[in-house]
Amino acid sequence: MVDNAATTSEGISRRTVTKAMAWALPAIAIAAPVPAFAASGDAPTITPGAACKAPGNSCAPIVKGYSVPATVHNSSDETIYITAIVINVNTSGIDFGLNPIPALPWEVPAGGSLNVNFNATSQNSANLDFELGFSVTWGHEADGSDTEHDPIQVTVTVPATPPDCCK
Repeated sequence: MVDNAATTSEGISRRTVTKAMAWALPAIAIAAPVPAFAASGDAPTITPGAACKAPGNSCAPIVKGYSVPATVHNSSDETIYITAIVINVNTSGIDFGLNPIPALPWEVPAGGSLNVNFNATSQNSANLDFELGFSVTWGHEADGSDTEHDPIQVTVTVPATPPDCCK
C-alpha cells in the first residue's frame, strides 16, 4: 500500500504536542482517587455450605429455624472483623430473627479462615424451599467503626429437605 500523505522535515508541531497534553491530563485526574480503597486489602470471601432446618428444640442452640454453615476466608494481610449481619432476602413467608454462631463480631486473622453459622430463627421450622440472603458488614475494627467497605451479599437456597442441622 502506498502512503499518499505529505511529509515535512519540520518534525512535530507545538500544536500537536499541546493537543496530546490536553487529552492526557484528564486521565491523570480520574485515576488519582482510586488507590484510597485499595490500601485496605481484599474483601473476605464467604462460602456457604448446604442449608438445613432445625426442628423444635432438638438442635440447640439453633431452635426452630434454619442454619447456613459457611467459611469466611481472609486473603488480606490484615485482621478483619464481621461486625453485622442483616437478613435481606427471604422468600419463605416466615419472619426470622438472627442468631449467628459464634456471636458477633467474628475475627478472621490475616490469611486465615473461620467456620461459622448464619442462623435464622423463627416460630416455625416448616419443611420449605426458599432463598435466604444476608448482607454482611465487615472492616478492620471489632467495634464496627471502620465503615469504608461495601457489605458482602451471601444468598443461599434452603432446600425442601428433612431436618439435618443436628448431624
